[in-house]
Amino acid sequence: MAPLSRLDHVIIAVKNLDAAAATYRKLGFTLTPRGLHEGRGTGNHCIMFKHSYIELLGIVDEVGAQGRLAERVNARGEGGLGIAYGADDADKTAAALRAAGIAAEDPIELSRPLDLDGKREMVRFRNVMMPGLTLPNVMQFVCTHLTPELTRARHEWQLHPNGATGIGQVVIGNDNPVDYLGEFQKEFGTGNVACGTGIPSAMAVRFTNGSIHVTSREMQGAGYELAWKDAPYPGIVALRVTVNEPDATSAMLQMAKLPHKEARNAVVVPASATHGVALEFRED
Repeated sequence: MAPLSRLDHVIIAVKNLDAAAATYRKLGFTLTPRGLHEGRGTGNHCIMFKHSYIELLGIVDEVGAQGRLAERVNARGEGGLGIAYGADDADKTAAALRAAGIAAEDPIELSRPLDLDGKREMVRFRNVMMPGLTLPNVMQFVCTHLTPELTRARHEWQLHPNGATGIGQVVIGNDNPVDYLGEFQKEFGTGNVACGTGIPSAMAVRFTNGSIHVTSREMQGAGYELAWKDAPYPGIVALRVTVNEPDATSAMLQMAKLPHKEARNAVVVPASATHGVALEFRED
């Protein structure tokens, strides 16, 4: 069995968390209350779906402004920072990764406070980092939720006015995707990783709850290249978000006066309007 088989969440690094939260609300998403990473100067808002979520990670005070997140944003600009894969048991997953030839660190426990109904709870995780992976500018790690009932404590967090229901695909821009084929096969299993026949510049991984697509600007075509224009490259350049009705999503974007382009069964918002990651809203 492959060490990794599902997405947990995708992280978008933003310079100003309040500004990013306002943007994503205009895009029609419901956001969780602000979470603070105490002692790190950073905070987040999450966009929750049933089986995955998007994390907006931003600087909230001067401590964070001097930390690694600020260094990353200043060096590359806002945009996709990393992918967290889901696992039920951090220790077993770390062992499976090592057996597959991936250098996996011992699990580390992290937590952040959640104020809910006048009571402070602690949302807890165990993460497995994989620092030896070579795919550039994409932090990849494993996230095990120790308090899953708190991660999605409110059902209404999953109800989005734009009709969004999940992450359908994470798009990673890279000029030479097949250079990372062997690495991906170790992480996800040989049978779950595919390269397009006769197309050496594209690679795909399918999970139980979404997929990853690694491709170059040239392979994606002119329409998507324009949408990617302001996304840091190489790295995570776009997210495909599944929605119930793309037409309704388009109408909401029109009312919000946000730039977008309609395509068959989809609506595309450029990275310039989304803090560095293009969004494709597509019918499930």
